[in-house]
Amino acid sequence: MIASSSPPTETTGCTSCVMRGLGLCAVLIGMGLEQPYAGGHAAIPQTRSTFAARRTIFHQNETLAGVPVICDGWATSTMKLSNGRRQILSILVPGELVTCRLLFERQLHLSIDAVTRGSYRTFGLAQLRAAMMVSPGIFDRLLSAYNGERNRADQLIADLGRRTATGRIARLLLDIWNRLEKSGEVEDGAIAFPLRQTHIADATGLTTVYVSKVINAFRHDRLIEFADRSLKILDIKKLRQMAA
Repeated sequence: MIASSSPPTETTGCTSCVMRGLGLCAVLIGMGLEQPYAGGHAAIPQTRSTFAARRTIFHQNETLAGVPVICDGWATSTMKLSNGRRQILSILVPGELVTCRLLFERQLHLSIDAVTRGSYRTFGLAQLRAAMMVSPGIFDRLLSAYNGERNRADQLIADLGRRTATGRIARLLLDIWNRLEKSGEVEDGAIAFPLRQTHIADATGLTTVYVSKVINAFRHDRLIEFADRSLKILDIKKLRQMAA
């Protein structure tokens, strides 16, 4: 793991964190935005670490002591094969657990790779499990995150099995857009979009050449607009039709 840790009391970046807005980290860190979880227990232990762009944060098959949540920056959860190929399973944006499976097991079945520089918080697993059992609020939020992760996995199966290249890319763009829109990250009709064509290719099972062809077609048809590592969706209705 390539990261640097800061003191557990550090709260830099929390004001813009998606999970804080949803209330999960507010409960876990004990910021005073919500009451401590049921029974008056203390806040769950957590530490904050940073990561550099284009580096591996956690390695495939690594055993972790806690449950990391992305605070800021973008990352990917990636399955790396012995022949050097890779399949991006999910694009991770601020506020998301690196994988909900860590709530039930300690070993990562995939790699977590940074797209941009950023930071994450790691929450104590035992205390987090205990909190789930006694707090309906925490349980519901973690269940929602788990269901969202499973839904993205199901959609990826449909992508690789049945959707056209155009449909795969359209769905990926819409999925990222919808998640950031839900957390209030759309500004002036655009979202941050630091992904490269290689990321899109690895997330959709396509070549970079084909990704470039589809993206250029989207631009030509005025469906999307890229500028300064940001994305605008100009015709969301048509893009949804393509992704169906």
